Amino acid sequence: MTATSSWDSRSAAVSPAERSRASARAAITCPLCASTATRRAFTDSGCELRVCRVCELFFVHPRPAVSEQHRRVSSGECPGIEILDCDRRYQGERLYYDRHFDLIAQECADATSILDVGCGAGNLLERFANRPGCFRLGIELNPSAARIARRVAQCDILEIPFETFRADRTFDVITLINVFSHVSSFNALFRSLRAALAPGGRVILRTTEMSPRVSRWNQVHWGVPDDLHFLGLNTLNYLCTRNGFTVARHARIPFENELFQRSRWQQMGRSRWHNIIKRVGVRVPGTLALARLLYTAALGERLFVSFIVLTANSQSSEFSPSEVASAPVRGGKPQCQLQPV
Repeated sequence: MTATSSWDSRSAAVSPAERSRASARAAITCPLCASTATRRAFTDSGCELRVCRVCELFFVHPRPAVSEQHRRVSSGECPGIEILDCDRRYQGERLYYDRHFDLIAQECADATSILDVGCGAGNLLERFANRPGCFRLGIELNPSAARIARRVAQCDILEIPFETFRADRTFDVITLINVFSHVSSFNALFRSLRAALAPGGRVILRTTEMSPRVSRWNQVHWGVPDDLHFLGLNTLNYLCTRNGFTVARHARIPFENELFQRSRWQQMGRSRWHNIIKRVGVRVPGTLALARLLYTAALGERLFVSFIVLTANSQSSEFSPSEVASAPVRGGKPQCQLQPV
């Protein structure tokens, strides 16, 4: 038998279903740069998390449709987990901003208008309520959270996707605190940011960055597919090059520094079992210190919580994915300098 006929016979033995699955695997593309050079990182909650070898974005596969993602966020749906009640959500936000508000306030020192995208129960907007002459506006898709945000922040809260937001005014500061991973469309997000940002304005992001060595066990629950994607260590440079933004500040904090803070363990979440563990960690002396030591030894410096400030370039430089693919991601002069918090 010739080599050609041997290959033909093996091909014929492959069923149409197997060929279809192989074709689907080969066609998995990065939602940011459209590269097919992706690999599986790990699986959680029945979803595969893949990483792009070009822009380093981590993304879920299969990816929910835009309309489905908006529905899930607005409903608070998260399979297998009890929906967080608004009062507990507000208390969690209060503890979170007790830790992080000073950092955000530094970037808002001269702001006269603030737009908080994904404002949740409104604690961040509430903290700016005593600033004279500061116009505040929130966007929150979850109706229950939006109602409590209006009550506590005493300002308008819109229940629309930010990707479709347009206003007759611009904002000195736009905040997206733990929101970036939920956004369905990168192009629509940055178009809305550019349209809403005042000249010289700042975009403040608080989001996750991950190294290629990240493990499934760096977090107990990853929140996928509600969280659609996570930044790799060089994805931010790619995004800025593609969308005409500059990184003004970039503080990358190892997740273990945040994970084992006492106030975080006082912040009750959706899962009753996780809440029991948190109470034990807070009440038993030495538990958090020991847990941090073990975590750092096994999994440290792989997952990061990052504080990022962006400014828009004077002219947009939105490129096609093929044009940006040639932009340097590794090596060369970096677009941003990591700064300590």
